Amino acid sequence: MADRITLTTADDMIIVGDWVPSPRMIGVAILLHMMPETRSSWSAVQLAMSRKGIASLAIDLRGHGDSVATTDGFALDYRQFTDEDHATSIDDVRAAIDWVKKRGVEISRIVLVGASIGANLAINELTDEPHIAGAVLLSPGEDYHGVEGLSDIEYLQPDHQIVIVAAEDDPDAFGASRKMYNLACSTKKTFVPYTSGGHGTNMLKSDPSLAEKIADWCVAMVSA
Repeated sequence: MADRITLTTADDMIIVGDWVPSPRMIGVAILLHMMPETRSSWSAVQLAMSRKGIASLAIDLRGHGDSVATTDGFALDYRQFTDEDHATSIDDVRAAIDWVKKRGVEISRIVLVGASIGANLAINELTDEPHIAGAVLLSPGEDYHGVEGLSDIEYLQPDHQIVIVAAEDDPDAFGASRKMYNLACSTKKTFVPYTSGGHGTNMLKSDPSLAEKIADWCVAMVSA
């Protein structure tokens, strides 16, 4: 059962998340959804993770789901965001990481899991935080609403572990994913191609076993 949590970003956004603990926690995953989804799109993944020792925090990015206000009551709606507004969502990711660290979790036991723009945000954060274990990236793109992926992936650390998943029937993301895989200097990188499955977390619907695979990848990352 998920515990609803709230946290405040450095720029005073109120972010809502679902925290799912694990009885034998060996690591924590922070889950970043695609547009126009919300944190609930990760529910199957969070359940799979909890059974395998990975606690998880899925957040509603600013302007989505329940993360729709600032501390002073200003309303947020991602449909009205500029590219610059979307780029500030990186502060949501950092607030989630800080929340997890305050629970006594070492940064090397944290992994990021993102879909679409969430995947690009994960890449952005990895470039700034060399000690995060790694990331699972579903349908990353060259540039989603000003949140760049391709230009940043080559700056990952060699020991960052990354898994990139994309489907051929999502050609833009599939092409970007191949480029990212080739550019990443990580010595522990994997590209998982699907023939079909669509974009981002839609692949969880076409392949229900993907949730278990994501959990297994995260276990491997924090166990390395």
